[in-house]
Amino acid sequence: MLLSLCVLSSCAPRVSQLPPIPPPSEAPHDDPARDAQSRLLKEAHRAFVQERYPSAALFFRRFVDNAPDSPRLAEARWWLGRAYEQLGDYRAAIAQYRMVAAGPLLQQLNGTLYEGHALRRLDELRQLHAGQHNGRARQRALRVTVGQLPPIPALRPWLQELVQGDVTALVIGPAQALLSDGVGLNLEIVKRIVTEAHHLGLLLWVAVDLHQRQGMELRPEWATTTITGLGGEGASTPRPDIANPAYQSYLEETIRALSRTGCDGVFLAARSVAGFAGEFSDGSFRAFASSFGLSLSPKEMFTVNQLPDAQTEERPATYWRWVGWKALSYAKLIVRLRKVLRESNPTATMLLEVHQVTLSTPLQGLEQYGEDLAELVTQGTGSVVVRREGEGGEALLEKLGQQLGTVDRVWVGVSAKVAASPPSMEGLTQSLAEIAEPGRWNIMVVTESADAVP
Repeated sequence: MLLSLCVLSSCAPRVSQLPPIPPPSEAPHDDPARDAQSRLLKEAHRAFVQERYPSAALFFRRFVDNAPDSPRLAEARWWLGRAYEQLGDYRAAIAQYRMVAAGPLLQQLNGTLYEGHALRRLDELRQLHAGQHNGRARQRALRVTVGQLPPIPALRPWLQELVQGDVTALVIGPAQALLSDGVGLNLEIVKRIVTEAHHLGLLLWVAVDLHQRQGMELRPEWATTTITGLGGEGASTPRPDIANPAYQSYLEETIRALSRTGCDGVFLAARSVAGFAGEFSDGSFRAFASSFGLSLSPKEMFTVNQLPDAQTEERPATYWRWVGWKALSYAKLIVRLRKVLRESNPTATMLLEVHQVTLSTPLQGLEQYGEDLAELVTQGTGSVVVRREGEGGEALLEKLGQQLGTVDRVWVGVSAKVAASPPSMEGLTQSLAEIAEPGRWNIMVVTESADAVP
């Protein structure tokens, strides 16, 4: 069966049976938007012919999403399916072929021809259990801060360099020099970056750290407190309380503002420091106590954890009830944020970053970072980016892919040191060569520089 799959993937449909790639039309149109669509489709076909399948899939996807009334939609969907096949994502390919074969596209250019080929390919794939993957890495995203980007006039050549290096998505986060609009990013600048990225077929995601101030003025009632010492003294922290109802409402407005920039989705960064379970605010602790009908103070809850040599298994059941309640609140918040995001853009993607330790030692990930993978998967939170913190873990990634329904939703986050800002593809390629190949997984590259970002 495996041999048959390989032969069919490479040989069927035969080249003589495939619809030909239409010659590009260089004639300008009166509509600039239509000209841009033609250029995008031309670039998509070029990427496919050059076997740059991740880029081809993104270009065709961009065309399908932005030109739903185009007379060339059947063509774009057919070749998007072909690109997905080359990436090993037969499930996504089948979805595209079904749309082509459904009938509404028959009035389009070569619609009948594409319908016949789509029906034939659907029959072939059904016989081969099309949900399997061929093991290739699919997408490669680059995560940078706005401060690492080149000036707007030089942005397009830099993005073109990324596309040529098979980067398929850009993830931008706030820089301390550009704090405005209450979300840590200048939204007008984000809109301009989105426009430039989309012109080249790149996806653009915005990074948001729910666990940090993100450029906002932290309201006192949102700030977290921890219990320190055996005396039960409270100490404030500079971090907001993820379970505080008022802070959660603020985050919904933040995501709603970001969705209006035209970005393709949001990347939710993992908590950077341990100690999730030990932080609380008055608002969240009152909500927890009320939910379970408890009458106790934070001092009574957390002082036991300050005892010398206190072991995890020795902590009281009420404490673990608090940990579970707070982690569930976090998971439900992510679902709410995803819903807000998709109200403006139904195709928007949410990527959630988690620590590798959460896969290997779930209780530690739950207590230290609030990451309950079982609950997050149940809630349907989108794709998951696993922050690499050591070698190995392939079996755990495979298991995560099974939980999510497809390995296509699993990402591996790796760090790459670069000497220049903005990072060049040459520098990134050199840095990535020193990193163990993460195999078939989507890759998110986080740039680290020895020099301070100006």
